[in-house]
Amino acid sequence: MSSFKHVRSTPQRFFSQSLGLQAKLALAIALFPIIISAVWYAQYLSSEQQKMHQSYVINHNLIIEFSSIKESISALEKAQQNNTLLDSPALQNSINKKWKATRKRITLLKNKLMENVLVAQWQQVLTLLPTYDAHLVNYSALSHQLQATEKLFHHALSTRLDDQRASFADKNYGLLGLLLALVTLFIVFSLMLIHRVTRQLYTLEQTIFQLGNGKHVRHIELKGSNELEKLGQRLNWLNEALQSSHAQKDSFLRHVTHELKTPLASLSEGNSLLKDLSIGQLTAQQNRIVEIMSGSVQRLDTLIDDLLSYSAASHPLNTQKRKSLAAIATDLQKHFSEHTLGINKKLIWHISKNTAYMPYLPCKIILIQLINNALQYAEHRIRIDINSNDHVATFAIYDDGMGIDANELSNITQPFFRGQHSHSHRGSGLGLSIVAESVKQLHGSIEFKPLSPGTQVCVVMPVRGKQ
Repeated sequence: MSSFKHVRSTPQRFFSQSLGLQAKLALAIALFPIIISAVWYAQYLSSEQQKMHQSYVINHNLIIEFSSIKESISALEKAQQNNTLLDSPALQNSINKKWKATRKRITLLKNKLMENVLVAQWQQVLTLLPTYDAHLVNYSALSHQLQATEKLFHHALSTRLDDQRASFADKNYGLLGLLLALVTLFIVFSLMLIHRVTRQLYTLEQTIFQLGNGKHVRHIELKGSNELEKLGQRLNWLNEALQSSHAQKDSFLRHVTHELKTPLASLSEGNSLLKDLSIGQLTAQQNRIVEIMSGSVQRLDTLIDDLLSYSAASHPLNTQKRKSLAAIATDLQKHFSEHTLGINKKLIWHISKNTAYMPYLPCKIILIQLINNALQYAEHRIRIDINSNDHVATFAIYDDGMGIDANELSNITQPFFRGQHSHSHRGSGLGLSIVAESVKQLHGSIEFKPLSPGTQVCVVMPVRGKQ
C-alpha cells in the first residue's frame, strides 16, 4: 500500500519542482530511451553490415572454390588422356591422389552450402567421381552434371544473399518504427508538459485578472511549480495589501467627506440667511460676495459628491446590487424629472425592452454623469438611448451643444481635465473620469463622436447573466 502511495505521489513531486528542473528532467526522461535506442541501432546496423560483407566474401570464396574444382577436374581429364598414351603407373598414382583431394574439396563445398536441391546435385556429382580407378571416370557425364550443379549453386548463393537483405530490411523497418514510436512519445510527453505549464500560467493570469478587477476577497493559493507557489505567496500578500489599501481609501473618503459636509452645511445655511436678508439689507458689494460664496459652496458640494461617486465606481462588481436596465431607466427618469424643473432643455428617452440585469450603481453613475454633462452643454435637447440584447448593453447620449474639440478627445477622461468650452460651466473635472472608471469596471468601452452640432457618447458593455 505504501509503495502504491509512493507511485501516486511521484507526478505531484515532479511538478512541484522548479520549471527549469522540470524541463531538464523531462528532457532527460524523454531523450534517454531515444539516445539508447539510436546508439543500439547504430551498433546493430554496423554489425549487420559486417555480416553482409562476410556473406559477400564467403560467396565469393565459394564461387572461386567451385571454379577451382572445375579447373582441377578439367586438368585431371587431360592428364588421364595423356596417361592413356603414356601408360605411366606413377602418373596414374598421382592422378588418383588428385581425385581423392578433389573429392574431399567437393564434400567440403557441399557442407558449406547445405541446400536441399544442391545436396542432391552434389550427391550425383560424387557418384560420378572415381573411388580407386580414375581411368574409369565418365568425364562427359561429369561435365554435364557440374554445369547443372553450377546453375543451382549460383542460384542458391543469390537466394541466400536476397534472404539476408530481406531480413535486414525487415529488422531495419522494425527498428525505425520503434524510433518513430519513441519520438512520438517524446512529442506527446513534451506537449503534456507544455500543457501543464501553460495551465499553471493560465491560472496565474486569471488570478492577476481577478486582482485587477478588484476581486481580492479570498485567499490566493497557486499550486504547481516551486516558482508558481512562491508567486502565489507574493500575490496573496499583494491581495491583502490591496484589500487594506481599498479599505483605508474608503475610510478616508468617508471621513473626509463627513468632515467637509458638516462645515459645508453650516456655510450653506449661513449663505442662505444672508441671501434671505435675515440680518438686514445688503449692499451691492456684499451681494457680490454672497454670490461668490454661494457658487463656491455649490462647487465644493459637487466636488464632494463626485469624490463619493468615484469611490463607489471602484467597488468590486461582486459586491454590487444588480437591477434590470428597465428599472434603472425608470429610476433615472424620475431623478431627472425632479432635477430639471425650470431648465429649458428637453430630455428625450428611447428605452427598448431591456431584460438584461446589470450592476445598478455603476450603470446609474454612468448615465447620471453623462446626462448631467450633456445638460450643461446642450442648447435645447438631449436624447438618451438605452438598449440591450443577450450579449451587450448600449447607452447612447446625444446633445445639440457646441461639441468637443477633436484635439481634446485623448485627454477627456483624465481626472480634473477641463476642455476649452468648459471654463464657463461649473464642474470638478471628474465627471467623465468617473464614467471611464465605471465603464472599465464593467469591462465595456466608451466612445466620443463629435457631431454637427453636438456630441454623441456611446457606451457598450457585456451582459453577464440575468440576475
